[in-house]
Amino acid sequence: MTLPRFNPLIGIQTATLVSVFLMLTGCAALQPINTDAEPVANDPVELPITPTSEVPAPSIVESPSLETPQVQPAPEASGVKVATVTETSPPVSDLTSPTPNKAIAVAKKTPPVPSVSNQKPTDSVAFWLGEAGWAFEKDKLTTPKSESAYYYLSQVLAKEPRNPLALAALEKIVKRYYALLQASLNKGKVEQARVFWSRAKKVMPKHGELSTMKSLIDNHKVKQPMAVVPGPVTALPALRTQKLLLPAGLIKLQDEQLTQWLVAVAKKAHDLQATMLIVAPTDTQARWVYRVMNSADKEQRIRANIKHSRPARIEISYLARKDELEVYGN
Repeated sequence: MTLPRFNPLIGIQTATLVSVFLMLTGCAALQPINTDAEPVANDPVELPITPTSEVPAPSIVESPSLETPQVQPAPEASGVKVATVTETSPPVSDLTSPTPNKAIAVAKKTPPVPSVSNQKPTDSVAFWLGEAGWAFEKDKLTTPKSESAYYYLSQVLAKEPRNPLALAALEKIVKRYYALLQASLNKGKVEQARVFWSRAKKVMPKHGELSTMKSLIDNHKVKQPMAVVPGPVTALPALRTQKLLLPAGLIKLQDEQLTQWLVAVAKKAHDLQATMLIVAPTDTQARWVYRVMNSADKEQRIRANIKHSRPARIEISYLARKDELEVYGN
Protein backbone atom coordinates (compact mmCIF):
# COMPACT_ATOMS: atom_id res chain seq x y z
CA MET A 1 0.00 0.00 0.00
CA THR A 2 2.92 2.28 0.44
CA LEU A 3 4.92 0.86 -2.57
CA PRO A 4 3.61 3.25 -5.20
CA ARG A 5 5.03 6.13 -3.09
CA PHE A 6 8.65 4.95 -3.86
CA ASN A 7 8.31 4.57 -7.63
CA PRO A 8 10.01 7.92 -8.59
CA LEU A 9 13.03 7.11 -6.43
CA ILE A 10 13.51 3.73 -7.96
CA GLY A 11 13.41 5.26 -11.43
CA ILE A 12 16.20 7.77 -10.63
CA GLN A 13 18.47 5.13 -9.10
CA THR A 14 17.92 2.83 -12.03
CA ALA A 15 18.89 5.57 -14.52
CA THR A 16 22.06 6.33 -12.57
CA LEU A 17 23.16 2.72 -12.51
CA VAL A 18 22.59 2.34 -16.24
CA SER A 19 24.76 5.43 -16.96
CA VAL A 20 27.64 4.17 -14.85
CA PHE A 21 27.43 0.79 -16.54
CA LEU A 22 27.59 2.34 -19.99
CA MET A 23 30.64 4.47 -19.07
CA LEU A 24 32.53 1.50 -17.72
CA THR A 25 31.71 -0.47 -20.83
CA GLY A 26 33.02 2.35 -23.09
CA CYS A 27 36.32 2.69 -21.19
CA ALA A 28 36.93 -1.05 -21.44
CA ALA A 29 36.61 -0.83 -25.24
CA LEU A 30 39.42 1.80 -25.49
CA GLN A 31 43.04 0.72 -26.25
CA PRO A 32 45.50 0.94 -23.35
CA ILE A 33 47.86 3.97 -23.21
CA ASN A 34 51.47 3.12 -24.29
CA THR A 35 53.99 4.93 -22.11
CA ASP A 36 56.79 4.40 -24.71
CA ALA A 37 55.05 6.32 -27.42
CA GLU A 38 56.75 9.46 -28.79
CA PRO A 39 55.59 12.65 -27.14
CA VAL A 40 53.48 14.96 -29.15
CA ALA A 41 55.26 18.24 -30.01
CA ASN A 42 52.99 21.16 -30.62
CA ASP A 43 55.78 23.82 -30.92
CA PRO A 44 57.42 24.54 -34.31
CA VAL A 45 60.74 22.77 -34.96
CA GLU A 46 63.81 25.12 -34.63
CA LEU A 47 66.87 24.34 -36.73
CA PRO A 48 70.39 25.49 -35.67
CA ILE A 49 71.68 28.53 -37.64
CA THR A 50 75.36 28.98 -38.35
CA PRO A 51 76.73 32.49 -37.52
CA THR A 52 77.47 34.63 -40.61
CA SER A 53 81.06 35.20 -39.54
CA GLU A 54 81.77 31.50 -39.97
CA VAL A 55 79.99 31.12 -43.27
CA PRO A 56 82.30 31.26 -46.27
CA ALA A 57 81.23 32.56 -49.64
CA PRO A 58 78.55 30.54 -51.41
CA SER A 59 80.79 29.95 -54.38
CA ILE A 60 83.45 28.31 -52.18
CA VAL A 61 81.36 26.08 -49.94
CA GLU A 62 78.67 23.96 -51.59
CA SER A 63 75.37 23.91 -49.58
CA PRO A 64 73.49 20.63 -49.06
CA SER A 65 69.71 20.51 -49.21
CA LEU A 66 67.88 20.91 -45.91
CA GLU A 67 65.02 18.53 -44.99
CA THR A 68 62.54 19.33 -42.32
CA PRO A 69 62.27 16.40 -39.92
CA GLN A 70 58.89 14.82 -39.86
CA VAL A 71 57.27 13.81 -36.57
CA GLN A 72 55.04 10.77 -36.79
CA PRO A 73 51.80 11.30 -34.92
CA ALA A 74 50.76 8.84 -32.25
CA PRO A 75 48.10 6.34 -33.32
CA GLU A 76 44.69 7.86 -33.00
CA ALA A 77 42.37 6.21 -30.58
CA SER A 78 38.81 5.74 -31.52
CA GLY A 79 36.89 8.77 -30.63
CA VAL A 80 39.99 10.77 -29.59
CA LYS A 81 41.71 13.36 -31.89
CA VAL A 82 45.49 13.63 -31.71
CA ALA A 83 47.21 16.92 -32.58
CA THR A 84 49.58 16.87 -35.59
CA VAL A 85 52.82 18.82 -36.08
CA THR A 86 52.67 21.65 -38.59
CA GLU A 87 55.75 23.03 -40.36
CA THR A 88 56.04 26.68 -39.38
CA SER A 89 59.85 27.27 -39.55
CA PRO A 90 60.98 29.27 -42.63
CA PRO A 91 63.82 27.97 -44.87
CA VAL A 92 67.32 28.82 -43.58
CA SER A 93 69.37 31.34 -45.63
CA ASP A 94 67.75 30.37 -48.92
CA LEU A 95 70.03 27.36 -49.20
CA THR A 96 73.23 29.35 -49.26
CA SER A 97 74.39 28.59 -45.72
CA PRO A 98 76.27 25.34 -45.12
CA THR A 99 75.52 23.03 -42.30
CA PRO A 100 77.17 23.88 -38.96
CA ASN A 101 79.62 21.00 -39.13
CA LYS A 102 81.08 22.04 -42.49
CA ALA A 103 81.28 25.71 -41.54
CA ILE A 104 83.25 24.89 -38.40
CA ALA A 105 85.63 22.68 -40.37
CA VAL A 106 86.36 25.51 -42.83
CA ALA A 107 86.94 27.98 -40.02
CA LYS A 108 89.49 25.66 -38.41
CA LYS A 109 91.44 25.26 -41.64
CA THR A 110 91.74 29.04 -42.21
CA PRO A 111 94.64 30.50 -40.16
CA PRO A 112 94.01 33.84 -38.46
CA VAL A 113 95.56 36.88 -40.17
CA PRO A 114 97.30 39.28 -37.76
CA SER A 115 96.30 42.93 -38.18
CA VAL A 116 99.78 44.32 -37.39
CA SER A 117 103.11 42.62 -38.05
CA ASN A 118 105.89 43.11 -35.51
CA GLN A 119 108.51 41.42 -37.67
CA LYS A 120 111.23 43.35 -39.50
CA PRO A 121 111.01 43.60 -43.30
CA THR A 122 112.27 40.48 -44.96
CA ASP A 123 113.56 42.48 -47.92
CA SER A 124 116.84 43.72 -46.46
CA VAL A 125 117.82 45.56 -49.66
CA ALA A 126 114.68 47.71 -49.56
CA PHE A 127 115.25 48.40 -45.87
CA TRP A 128 118.86 49.52 -46.41
CA LEU A 129 117.90 51.75 -49.35
CA GLY A 130 115.27 53.42 -47.20
CA GLU A 131 117.74 54.03 -44.38
CA ALA A 132 120.28 55.43 -46.87
CA GLY A 133 117.70 57.91 -48.16
CA TRP A 134 116.89 59.04 -44.64
CA ALA A 135 120.59 59.51 -43.80
CA PHE A 136 121.18 61.49 -47.02
CA GLU A 137 118.37 63.89 -46.14
CA LYS A 138 120.06 64.46 -42.76
CA ASP A 139 123.42 65.11 -44.53
CA LYS A 140 124.90 62.00 -42.92
CA LEU A 141 126.84 61.15 -46.05
CA THR A 142 129.79 59.14 -44.73
CA THR A 143 129.68 59.93 -41.01
CA PRO A 144 128.85 58.68 -38.48
CA LYS A 145 130.14 55.39 -39.85
CA SER A 146 127.30 53.03 -38.87
CA GLU A 147 124.50 55.54 -39.53
CA SER A 148 125.61 57.13 -42.80
CA ALA A 149 124.11 56.83 -46.26
CA TYR A 150 127.38 55.33 -47.53
CA TYR A 151 127.25 52.60 -44.86
CA TYR A 152 123.75 51.45 -45.84
CA LEU A 153 124.55 51.60 -49.56
CA SER A 154 127.64 49.47 -48.93
CA GLN A 155 125.38 46.84 -47.35
CA VAL A 156 123.20 46.85 -50.46
CA LEU A 157 126.15 46.56 -52.85
CA ALA A 158 127.64 43.73 -50.82
CA LYS A 159 124.48 41.75 -51.53
CA GLU A 160 123.71 43.12 -55.01
CA PRO A 161 126.87 44.64 -56.55
CA ARG A 162 124.99 46.01 -59.58
CA ASN A 163 121.97 47.45 -57.80
CA PRO A 164 121.06 50.52 -59.92
CA LEU A 165 119.43 52.44 -57.06
CA ALA A 166 122.48 52.08 -54.83
CA LEU A 167 124.87 53.16 -57.62
CA ALA A 168 122.74 56.20 -58.38
CA ALA A 169 122.72 57.10 -54.68
CA LEU A 170 126.53 56.99 -54.54
CA GLU A 171 126.59 59.43 -57.45
CA LYS A 172 124.36 61.81 -55.48
CA ILE A 173 126.70 61.65 -52.48
CA VAL A 174 129.70 62.65 -54.63
CA LYS A 175 127.77 65.58 -56.12
CA ARG A 176 126.77 66.69 -52.66
CA TYR A 177 130.41 66.70 -51.58
CA TYR A 178 131.26 68.70 -54.71
CA ALA A 179 128.79 71.39 -53.64
CA LEU A 180 130.13 71.41 -50.08
CA LEU A 181 133.69 71.68 -51.37
CA GLN A 182 132.88 74.74 -53.51
CA ALA A 183 131.11 76.41 -50.58
CA SER A 184 134.17 75.85 -48.38
CA LEU A 185 136.52 77.36 -50.96
CA ASN A 186 134.26 80.40 -51.29
CA LYS A 187 134.72 80.96 -47.56
CA GLY A 188 138.48 80.44 -47.80
CA LYS A 189 138.33 77.16 -45.86
CA VAL A 190 140.80 75.18 -47.93
CA GLU A 191 141.40 72.50 -45.31
CA GLN A 192 137.71 71.74 -45.04
CA ALA A 193 137.45 71.53 -48.82
CA ARG A 194 140.21 68.91 -48.86
CA VAL A 195 138.33 66.85 -46.29
CA PHE A 196 135.25 66.85 -48.52
CA TRP A 197 137.38 65.81 -51.50
CA SER A 198 138.89 62.86 -49.61
CA ARG A 199 135.44 61.68 -48.54
CA ALA A 200 134.10 61.92 -52.08
CA LYS A 201 137.07 59.84 -53.25
CA LYS A 202 136.25 57.21 -50.62
CA VAL A 203 132.69 56.90 -51.92
CA MET A 204 133.64 56.55 -55.61
CA PRO A 205 137.43 56.33 -56.12
CA LYS A 206 137.13 56.46 -59.93
CA HIS A 207 134.56 59.22 -60.23
CA GLY A 208 135.27 61.60 -63.12
CA GLU A 209 134.66 64.76 -61.06
CA LEU A 210 137.40 64.01 -58.54
CA SER A 211 140.13 65.53 -60.72
CA THR A 212 138.05 68.67 -61.22
CA MET A 213 137.47 68.98 -57.49
CA LYS A 214 141.20 68.55 -56.82
CA SER A 215 142.04 71.26 -59.36
CA LEU A 216 139.69 73.69 -57.68
CA ILE A 217 141.53 73.20 -54.40
CA ASP A 218 145.03 73.36 -55.87
CA ASN A 219 144.28 76.49 -57.90
CA HIS A 220 142.61 78.29 -55.04
CA LYS A 221 144.58 81.45 -54.34
CA VAL A 222 145.77 81.79 -50.82
CA LYS A 223 145.27 85.24 -49.36
CA GLN A 224 148.42 87.21 -49.24
CA PRO A 225 149.78 88.62 -45.97
CA MET A 226 147.56 91.53 -45.02
CA ALA A 227 148.51 94.57 -43.08
CA VAL A 228 146.86 95.11 -39.75
CA VAL A 229 146.43 98.26 -37.77
CA PRO A 230 149.65 98.57 -35.86
CA GLY A 231 149.76 99.19 -32.16
CA PRO A 232 150.58 102.64 -30.85
CA VAL A 233 154.13 103.79 -31.19
CA THR A 234 155.86 104.27 -27.85
CA ALA A 235 158.73 106.57 -26.91
CA LEU A 236 160.66 103.67 -25.47
CA PRO A 237 160.71 100.00 -26.56
CA ALA A 238 157.90 97.98 -24.98
CA LEU A 239 157.06 94.28 -24.92
CA ARG A 240 154.80 93.48 -27.83
CA THR A 241 153.14 90.13 -28.68
CA GLN A 242 151.80 89.60 -32.17
CA LYS A 243 149.66 86.60 -33.17
CA LEU A 244 150.21 85.46 -36.73
CA LEU A 245 147.47 83.09 -37.92
CA LEU A 246 148.48 80.14 -40.12
CA PRO A 247 146.30 78.23 -42.66
CA ALA A 248 146.17 74.74 -41.14
CA GLY A 249 145.36 73.18 -44.51
CA LEU A 250 148.56 74.54 -46.01
CA ILE A 251 150.55 73.32 -43.02
CA LYS A 252 149.21 69.82 -43.63
CA LEU A 253 150.22 70.06 -47.28
CA GLN A 254 153.55 71.71 -46.42
CA ASP A 255 152.73 74.37 -48.97
CA GLU A 256 155.72 76.00 -50.67
CA GLN A 257 154.35 79.53 -50.49
CA LEU A 258 153.71 79.13 -46.76
CA THR A 259 157.23 77.77 -46.33
CA GLN A 260 158.75 80.89 -47.85
CA TRP A 261 156.67 83.15 -45.62
CA LEU A 262 157.66 81.21 -42.46
CA VAL A 263 161.33 81.60 -43.37
CA ALA A 264 160.85 85.36 -43.74
CA VAL A 265 159.12 85.58 -40.34
CA ALA A 266 161.92 83.56 -38.72
CA LYS A 267 164.60 85.92 -40.07
CA LYS A 268 162.67 88.92 -38.76
CA ALA A 269 162.29 87.20 -35.36
CA HIS A 270 166.05 86.68 -35.24
CA ASP A 271 166.57 90.40 -35.80
CA LEU A 272 164.10 91.27 -33.04
CA GLN A 273 165.54 88.63 -30.70
CA ALA A 274 161.96 87.41 -30.26
CA THR A 275 160.61 84.35 -28.54
CA MET A 276 157.88 82.31 -30.20
CA LEU A 277 155.04 79.95 -29.39
CA ILE A 278 154.09 77.68 -32.30
CA VAL A 279 150.48 76.48 -32.07
CA ALA A 280 149.07 73.77 -34.37
CA PRO A 281 146.32 71.08 -34.18
CA THR A 282 148.78 68.17 -34.21
CA ASP A 283 152.32 67.56 -33.05
CA THR A 284 153.43 66.72 -36.60
CA GLN A 285 152.20 70.06 -37.96
CA ALA A 286 153.74 72.04 -35.13
CA ARG A 287 157.12 70.33 -35.59
CA TRP A 288 157.05 70.97 -39.35
CA VAL A 289 156.54 74.73 -38.71
CA TYR A 290 159.41 74.68 -36.24
CA ARG A 291 161.77 72.91 -38.67
CA VAL A 292 160.98 75.37 -41.45
CA MET A 293 161.54 78.42 -39.27
CA ASN A 294 164.66 76.95 -37.69
CA SER A 295 166.19 76.40 -41.13
CA ALA A 296 166.04 80.14 -41.91
CA ASP A 297 169.45 80.73 -40.33
CA LYS A 298 171.84 77.82 -40.05
CA GLU A 299 174.00 79.78 -37.63
CA GLN A 300 171.42 80.18 -34.87
CA ARG A 301 168.37 78.43 -33.59
CA ILE A 302 165.03 80.04 -33.00
CA ARG A 303 163.65 80.29 -29.49
CA ALA A 304 160.25 78.63 -29.67
CA ASN A 305 157.88 76.39 -27.76
CA ILE A 306 155.24 74.07 -29.22
CA LYS A 307 151.56 73.80 -28.24
CA HIS A 308 148.71 71.67 -29.63
CA SER A 309 145.61 73.80 -30.09
CA ARG A 310 143.48 75.71 -32.58
CA PRO A 311 143.62 77.92 -34.52
CA ALA A 312 147.09 77.38 -35.93
CA ARG A 313 149.25 80.44 -35.24
CA ILE A 314 152.59 81.81 -34.17
CA GLU A 315 152.73 84.09 -31.14
CA ILE A 316 155.86 86.24 -31.30
CA SER A 317 156.96 88.39 -28.35
CA TYR A 318 159.68 91.06 -28.63
CA LEU A 319 160.72 94.54 -27.46
CA ALA A 320 160.04 97.35 -29.90
CA ARG A 321 158.54 100.82 -30.17
CA LYS A 322 156.03 99.63 -32.81
CA ASP A 323 154.71 96.42 -34.39
CA GLU A 324 157.32 95.03 -36.72
CA LEU A 325 155.57 91.94 -38.15
CA GLU A 326 152.81 91.44 -40.68
CA VAL A 327 149.97 89.03 -40.07
CA TYR A 328 149.39 86.16 -42.46
CA GLY A 329 145.77 86.16 -43.64
CA ASN A 330 143.78 82.97 -43.14
